[in-house]
Amino acid sequence: MQGFGSFLPGRVEFGSGTISVLPEWVKGKSILFMSDAGVKGSGILDPIVAACKKSAANVTEFYETPTEPSEDDAAAVAARFKEAKIDAIVAVGGGSVLDTAKVLGVLIGSDASVADLFDGKFPASRSISLIMVPTTAGTGAEATPNSILYRPSLKLKVGIVCGLFVADKIILDPDLTLGLPQGVTAATGLDALCHAIECLVSNKANPLSDMLSIEALRLIFANLRKAYKNGRDVEARANMLLASFYAGVSIACAGTNIVHALSYPLGGRYRIPHGVSNAILLAPAMGFNAEVSADKLAGLAGFIDGASLNGRESRVESVMRELEALTQDLGIPRKLADLGVPASDLEVLVEDAYKVRRLLDNNPREVGKDDIRAIYQSLC
Repeated sequence: MQGFGSFLPGRVEFGSGTISVLPEWVKGKSILFMSDAGVKGSGILDPIVAACKKSAANVTEFYETPTEPSEDDAAAVAARFKEAKIDAIVAVGGGSVLDTAKVLGVLIGSDASVADLFDGKFPASRSISLIMVPTTAGTGAEATPNSILYRPSLKLKVGIVCGLFVADKIILDPDLTLGLPQGVTAATGLDALCHAIECLVSNKANPLSDMLSIEALRLIFANLRKAYKNGRDVEARANMLLASFYAGVSIACAGTNIVHALSYPLGGRYRIPHGVSNAILLAPAMGFNAEVSADKLAGLAGFIDGASLNGRESRVESVMRELEALTQDLGIPRKLADLGVPASDLEVLVEDAYKVRRLLDNNPREVGKDDIRAIYQSLC
């Protein structure tokens, strides 16, 4: 049996209306309440902030978190609050908000810099508690020890993995995800699918990650189209939020691989949203892995309506067809050119992706430059 180690959040509250526990969690504390302009503009934060102000000793609000933040963005925000007297950070938003909050939680009150974190030079501890409240169902950032930042010098998104990034408390309230735009629903939902299926076939896959990944995939195949078609379907939204969380915990103990490795250059050079760049790569990348991961992929056929259940090869083919159909049904572009990626940049992408060894070395099938080139070419 494969051994494993994992980071697990301290406490999780799941269900409609569970945001109501937040005022009690921040009672008497000095908090930094952070999100981004989009979530703030939706109006969902107003009653949450008002309730926190009645309970917390002090509330500092920050809504300038950038989309797809860079290391420079994170450093600037950290500098802004470096000397702040904060007991807790409450991060309400998507992956960019949650990832930025993790970095702030470590940097505020310490001598570390963002550059130190990339170099693996972490403080011994953090004194600020992290409360994560996702408003999208996809990144699973609330559950991972990872923070993804764009590094301009490399023109690449790079992940920092640090145990201090693990949330102390998490609220999974599907009511906060109701009415998300279809594009966001698609991108984040397919991001969760990528997390779950990559962890399932990962070299580090283990009993815990398998259990969580398989359940996440069952929920995603059954609910993603529903959430996309009807943004007010609270049951579908709840199931997607739970699936995203399960996949996030899976990342913490198994890790992603080929899809994310090839996705990082797309996000880094062209600033393509992370979920979209993952989604366009999902089918060809998993097709590449099918040769060595057939048993696990075949086991997913039972979650797919109309899939063949006769023989391993037919089951795998059904799963591959569903990955392609799902991305098409959710409006994901089929070609890199549709995302503004010129074919002339192919070799640059190959070189950049090949450098993402942390992820490629976790892939169940060895990945060479010719393999990376073939996957990108299939999308040209």
